[in-house]
Amino acid sequence: MPKCTFLIGVPGSGKSTWFDKNQSGTLISSDDIIESIACEYEMTYNQCFQDLIKFAEKAMWRNLELCAEDQEDVVIDRTNLTAKSRKRFMKFLPDYEFEAVVFPTPEETEWRRRLDSRPGKTIPAHVLESMKKSFELPSRAEGFSKITYIHP
Repeated sequence: MPKCTFLIGVPGSGKSTWFDKNQSGTLISSDDIIESIACEYEMTYNQCFQDLIKFAEKAMWRNLELCAEDQEDVVIDRTNLTAKSRKRFMKFLPDYEFEAVVFPTPEETEWRRRLDSRPGKTIPAHVLESMKKSFELPSRAEGFSKITYIHP
């Protein structure tokens, strides 16, 4: 049975860095699509985000569809903060086994350092706070066969 791994955590919690070190499936990420196009046009993520987000979302779902057709293991690299946001992917992949890798929000100073280390990619403070408040831990009842917590 193919596996879908959800990387779960706020921006700057280490999800993409973890994937880079533990590549174990096809990466599914709208952010990567935006960053790739921005780089190609020598622009920043922020400069391209508004114009590309809808395209990137469609491309991400198409990539996921192709992976599902081939029964490839996938890694969903998004915040995936709520059960509702994760459920959409689970419904799309009914024949998959689901695992969660949870990244706790770093201590405030470290979190700011990580966020500030991404030039051209900023998220407003009120959006970050809203994300922190919406964070729902995954559970087996939600459909995960394995839940791993990454400690900083």
